[in-house]
Amino acid sequence: MARTASHPPHLLAVAAARALGVAVRVAMLAALLPACATLAEGAGGDENLPNAAAGPFREVRSAELGNQRPAPNGLENGDIFPRDVAVLDVDGDPATLAVLAWAAVNIAPDGEEASFDAPANAIVRYGALDGRSFDRTPVPVLEAEGPGDFVASPAVLRHGAEVLLWFDTPQGIALAAAADTESFTRADVPVLAAADSGWDAGATPRHPGVVRLDDGSLRMFYEVDLGTGTAIGEAASSDGRSWSRVGSAPALAPRAPAAEGAAQRWDDAAVGAPSPLLDGDETGRTVLRVYHSATDHEGVQVVALAARYGDDGPLQRAEGPVFGALGGMAPHEPCVVRFDGFTILYATQRASSSDAEAHPAVAIGVAPATITLPTPVP
Repeated sequence: MARTASHPPHLLAVAAARALGVAVRVAMLAALLPACATLAEGAGGDENLPNAAAGPFREVRSAELGNQRPAPNGLENGDIFPRDVAVLDVDGDPATLAVLAWAAVNIAPDGEEASFDAPANAIVRYGALDGRSFDRTPVPVLEAEGPGDFVASPAVLRHGAEVLLWFDTPQGIALAAAADTESFTRADVPVLAAADSGWDAGATPRHPGVVRLDDGSLRMFYEVDLGTGTAIGEAASSDGRSWSRVGSAPALAPRAPAAEGAAQRWDDAAVGAPSPLLDGDETGRTVLRVYHSATDHEGVQVVALAARYGDDGPLQRAEGPVFGALGGMAPHEPCVVRFDGFTILYATQRASSSDAEAHPAVAIGVAPATITLPTPVP
């Protein structure tokens, strides 16, 4: 039997979230700022067309954030630690900026303090009329179902008359559905659990990212830990509830370390937390972009991009990270939304550049880097 999430009083009491931390700035690779290729920088021709809206992303500035949010953190709360957001364009119209964001949080029992080091025990919803200045009153939508359970890393999509919310649990990727954007009913069993065979046999899938293809079907990218590092897998579905893995190998895996004397690779230890986006290039062809976390062998974490033309086939890496390349803020769990004339990136990273143990916050980036965003609301 399906279960409808209940909301205890202490969860609802988190209405007045306080923002902590200071404004931070992540340096971008100057050489990459003018443009980022549809698939990767380099050769010309119609196999490698530039598209500045794909990245790299610069951090939003203080004047571009409203609601008393400290740039670049569009979402920060030192009481419940919102992170790992899934962002949905409210009306699906790229000309309007209103969005909703579902975030993993930690809610402490009455009289106790929450810890962001513990697994997330709830998912809440925020809104932003301008796509970036999130409000301070979260709406609770889902909570863990007792000891040993957690709910984390949401992914969200409108599909038909429903809003579908996928999220991490100890058993794998689960699903909750709603006719609105907050009254979610959780299914009893995960929709994607560890496989019995294949390249990721025995590995529990995590960190889902879901996109609707041109034919109406759904494609999920997910992270699995292979023991030697995390990789990204792929699955297909017609309804979001029943999924079949795609391919006999990872959709994207860590690269081998660079040869001695060559430039260091930013993804030679792990790739994961994928966020797919269906877009077009300058010739009108469909491009599937997969933004993702990437970690090198020294533990430096950035947001990177791989992409392909069409629904299937290998993903080609961009030539450099698209966010956090020199900042040392460990951005991860990206989510990307395309608007008319620009693209916004939401990424979880340390709230403070001066504290290596700082709690997480959701930083906002924009591409192309040369654009000035409209006046923030409120």
